[in-house]
Amino acid sequence: MTLTKLKNKSLVTDPELSYSMRLGLPIEVYCTEKHETLAFGRIDHFCELTVVIQGQRHDRNSCLFFGCPCQ
Repeated sequence: MTLTKLKNKSLVTDPELSYSMRLGLPIEVYCTEKHETLAFGRIDHFCELTVVIQGQRHDRNSCLFFGCPCQ
């Protein structure tokens, strides 16, 4: 189940994050070090280093982002 989620639901590229932000779709932020979900909600802003959800910055290099990738 984890492999399916990583393969089909992970958001990695800027167009995928932009698609979710433009439509207001929620995404999940998962920490690989703590093995827990850090945040779930709409993207406020993102850049090449971070994604901001509900006013909290999440590093794109240390977290996994799951949602609905662009079609």
